Amino acid sequence: MKLHAITIAIAMAAFAGAAAAGNQQTMSPVYVSPADVAACTPPSDAPACGNFHRWIRANFSEREIGMLFGARTSYPESLTGGIDRLQKRYQALVQEYVAQQNAASEQVAAK
Repeated sequence: MKLHAITIAIAMAAFAGAAAAGNQQTMSPVYVSPADVAACTPPSDAPACGNFHRWIRANFSEREIGMLFGARTSYPESLTGGIDRLQKRYQALVQEYVAQQNAASEQVAAK
């Protein structure tokens, strides 16, 4: 739900930025936090989570997604420590996603 609000805020910032260009006003940027992304953890079906879910599918196989968000004990890799590496990789990619979203927000706010 928070990501949806942030998406709306980004869109509004873009429109307001164009309107404010004549007034030379600066709008504050909208930042995406890891807590906002946590609301989109699968199996969330919120439309605002679509970009994050595409990001996950682009960076993880179906099997890895199953281990991260499903019943991990059904995967033999979870017994050999593979899940620890996978979770660290997921956390790193979440941070990268948040950073990219923040950069996009800052670009919109700068215009």
